[in-house]
Amino acid sequence: MTIPMPSEVTTIDPLAEALDATDHPTRLAWTRSLNRGQQYALYALAEGRKVSVDDLVRGPDEVVPHYGRNGLLMFSLFQKRFARHGDTVVGYNHAEVSGLVRPLYHAITGDGHYVAYDSPDVPGEVWVDYRKVSPTVPPSFPPVADNEHGLAALIFGDMVDVIRRVSTHVFIGDSFKARYPRPDRPPLLARIGGMLPTAPFVLCQEPASTP
Repeated sequence: MTIPMPSEVTTIDPLAEALDATDHPTRLAWTRSLNRGQQYALYALAEGRKVSVDDLVRGPDEVVPHYGRNGLLMFSLFQKRFARHGDTVVGYNHAEVSGLVRPLYHAITGDGHYVAYDSPDVPGEVWVDYRKVSPTVPPSFPPVADNEHGLAALIFGDMVDVIRRVSTHVFIGDSFKARYPRPDRPPLLARIGGMLPTAPFVLCQEPASTP
């Protein structure tokens, strides 16, 4: 089955049906073939298609990888790893970069920890909120660090990702900086980071293993 590009359809239904009918490797290859323009087209198509934060996680402290591609020119492949930890859904960004580059990349960006929850702004969307960091995370997660101090603030400072559903295992998101109200004033580096450009991203959830 050929899965069309987002720009080739006028509704999301043909995409959702094709993605649900195929296997994980095919879904993953399709999502990682989408460039920035196709991701924005998919985000628009997915408006109103409801998703809950519960759709991104499974059992307590079970880490669910979501393989992603963003619309940046470099370092575009990554994973968002979500887990239900107590009453909170937490996660972090795992960069898919080579061993030689990884230490430098990690020193600049950190792990991008976040808290995810159902959007208080638009029902049926999910927020990935880098402004909130859980004090505790599953044992397999890297150590917790906030995103609003140090160089990581230029990447994740004052940022919220908005996620929409495409199909059972595929989700589309866009990142917004300095857009949503908060009870405090961001630190200086986070305010600077809030002025820097963002990019859309597409995620392909690793399916649950079967016995």
